[in-house]
Amino acid sequence: MCVRKRPLFKKEADRGDNDVVKTDNQSHMQVLEPKIKVDLTKFTEEHDFFFDEVLDEEANNQQVYERCGSPLVRYVLERQGKATCFAYGQTGSGKTHTMMGNPDQPGLYFLAADDIFRLKRERGYDEMTVWVSFFEIYGGKLYDLLNDRRKLVARADAKQVVNIVGLQETEVTTVGHLMDALNAGHEARSTAATGANMDSSRSHAVLQINFKRKGAKAGKLSFIDLAGSERASDVNDNDRQTRIEGAEINKSLLALKECIRALDQNSKHVPFRGSTLTSVLKDSFIGNCRTVMCANVSPGTASCEHTMNTLRYANRVKQLKGDNKGGGLNPGHNAYMPHQGGEARVAPVIGQRQAGNARITPVHVVGVQNQNNQNQNNNIGWGANQDARRRSDDRGSMGDGCAAAAVDANDIEEEELARSQDQLAYEELVTNILEEEDDVVACHRQQIEDNMALVQEEMGLLTQVEMPGGSVESYVMSLDRVLQRKVEAVNKLRSRLQEFQQRLKEEETLSKTCRM
Repeated sequence: MCVRKRPLFKKEADRGDNDVVKTDNQSHMQVLEPKIKVDLTKFTEEHDFFFDEVLDEEANNQQVYERCGSPLVRYVLERQGKATCFAYGQTGSGKTHTMMGNPDQPGLYFLAADDIFRLKRERGYDEMTVWVSFFEIYGGKLYDLLNDRRKLVARADAKQVVNIVGLQETEVTTVGHLMDALNAGHEARSTAATGANMDSSRSHAVLQINFKRKGAKAGKLSFIDLAGSERASDVNDNDRQTRIEGAEINKSLLALKECIRALDQNSKHVPFRGSTLTSVLKDSFIGNCRTVMCANVSPGTASCEHTMNTLRYANRVKQLKGDNKGGGLNPGHNAYMPHQGGEARVAPVIGQRQAGNARITPVHVVGVQNQNNQNQNNNIGWGANQDARRRSDDRGSMGDGCAAAAVDANDIEEEELARSQDQLAYEELVTNILEEEDDVVACHRQQIEDNMALVQEEMGLLTQVEMPGGSVESYVMSLDRVLQRKVEAVNKLRSRLQEFQQRLKEEETLSKTCRM
């Protein structure tokens, strides 16, 4: 697990944002979260995180590659296995810069390609060929970025191996050849302005580099630039398309986390079918594979909540070592330790009263080790409903010292749970809209094809009636039947459209009640 902090942008500094993320460029990251007590007193809550690799704003892409990407390349070439590198984080946190880079600072794509062909020459892998494919997952659908964004279909074979039908693979022989293909694919990728970022990647981009020897597979390296995670409050002011995109993105990110959790717990069922993203990446998690996640965070005050959510997600992934099945962290490897420093001390457990203050201040639970990790590490996307339920269930096991807080917080819990239920309902509605969108398009296409057949039939009727001795009565009867079939087809399509329009109205209404 690697976490990278980007620099504070000039526009953030100009509007008064402070840098709230501190790092040691090794393994420790601290977030200074500004908070306000119920008596409106401002204070700072410190959160300490520990990861395998932490890179500060001075680190460049070359350093990221040396510490995270290079071991994956060597593993694939030497052991003919599979390796995957994810870039995760909120919109605008530097994921695409890390992966794609720019001419002055090449990203992991270029650095990996350069390393691959260098090692191929040095180690005499002349018989090995390198093939590249590049596709995106947008709105739950697959598009080939190297073939004019042709729509693709993912199908599972008899061995339950998911194959992407129609995906174009291109053999590359040089670094330049590979980068030309990637630049073309990157230009075709779906981006749009959102409330959180003016040029946000609205799709998950998946680069796959396959190695073959004598036509047989000899390893696969995948780089995945995940779409930026967002809160509903960031997209509510945008149009419907952006809201639906955001909901689908967050759903797929939650599905990814649930798959990782199920694998860590040795679950008999891993929900790979929870999203298109996890379906097509199934082989990146099973078998002879290695996976690295690079979480990108923004340092500004305005992004503090996003940053905390990203680090909690990354913390959850970091814990998946297979040796911690109890739900809590090993005290010697605690990846998340919130505490307060200086004069802004608050009670260590929810509900404990501060000296001289009769009010209850809701803060992070640090006194109950086994329960705080579940609560704090599962706050992402549309999965907040599960978190609310976990918090509600866990309150009953926190002991008498927290009884008063649990009672006083009932109203807040109920409101939070209700809001989370709205989010789940919205997520389900968005899924239905995306499915019905394909049905409407298919229905329209079918109506056009049927109409073309009817037009040909009409032309035949005209030819017959204009011939000497043509029967006008037969012509009128046949034409009436054709027109009736046209009316039925149009009415059927209009009925389908009205149903879809009703779904869109429901989305408009429900989106106003959802907050992440």
